[in-house]
Amino acid sequence: MKKNIYINGLGNISPQETFYQAMGEKVVEAEGAFFACQEPNYKEFIQKKLLRRMSRIIKMGLATAHKALEDASHPPLDAIISGTAWGCVKDTEKFLETIIENKEEYLTPTAFVQSTHNTVAGQIALLHHDNCYNMSYVQGHVSFESALIDAMLLFYDNNARNILVNGIDEQTEKLGILLERLQCAKAGTQVMGEGAACLILGAEQTPNTYAQLAGVTMLYRPKNKASVTKSLQHTFQQANLDFDAIDVVLTGNQDQSLEKELFPKAAFSSYKKLCGEYPTSTAFATAIAAQLLKGDPSTKTALGINKKEVHHVLIYNNHQDVNHSIILLSKVDN
Repeated sequence: MKKNIYINGLGNISPQETFYQAMGEKVVEAEGAFFACQEPNYKEFIQKKLLRRMSRIIKMGLATAHKALEDASHPPLDAIISGTAWGCVKDTEKFLETIIENKEEYLTPTAFVQSTHNTVAGQIALLHHDNCYNMSYVQGHVSFESALIDAMLLFYDNNARNILVNGIDEQTEKLGILLERLQCAKAGTQVMGEGAACLILGAEQTPNTYAQLAGVTMLYRPKNKASVTKSLQHTFQQANLDFDAIDVVLTGNQDQSLEKELFPKAAFSSYKKLCGEYPTSTAFATAIAAQLLKGDPSTKTALGINKKEVHHVLIYNNHQDVNHSIILLSKVDN
């Protein structure tokens, strides 16, 4: 049974100044072909003795989880669901390098244990003493969307009241070299990024609620534009909306012809100009869309949105015409 789902807390580490505030006063530009995150002082959230053994991506995941839980007034969690495509790349590199250097002998297990894709979700549970449902989705460019859909199903089945959902991926120097060789990253055209965004989803609206999660849809290799349009129609029907109701379209696509054809009245903005290209960039888009719906002026300025009232935001991402995703958020009355 479909139910209302609300975004009640946010934590966002990105190439922009989004951790301590919704959006920085100035938009941070990429250096070359890569966007690097603006990271907080992790000592504020994690004990020093624990920090020593944590890789960067784990620190990012724990910090955003702490921020989101604090923002939502620390509700008891019924599930922790993470979406990541690249996982803990740095620890994977470290372990593989150790295998080569030590000729497969005298290996310490720390890097291997922390290299698995479910490490971030597990560390969040350990740090906050949560033994609830814990799942990590590794579904490429729809990893975050897969995590969202899992959370929605838990709400629909009355198995949860509050769920932590995050999308997280990190860049490393070696990964950057590979991406450049594969022509996935190029200064001025295809800027690669990274980020960690955490949402606290709730079955009930609170005084701090940012937005309502109205729908999530994924498509794999749609046959044509008509298939995408049909999926959009289905998403809107589930939310009792039509195409004209959309005020803002946040797109991750270079070709926006379809979106502009379907939503002639909507304002358009490319969210990847703020975070770069990475598999779970839609988590960043969801976080800033929630801020936009709550009326944050700095987010509106960064996105270049001139509309006075924003009630419904559509996030549409198309990765190489293989994985398409649709996320629909709506404004709530606080």
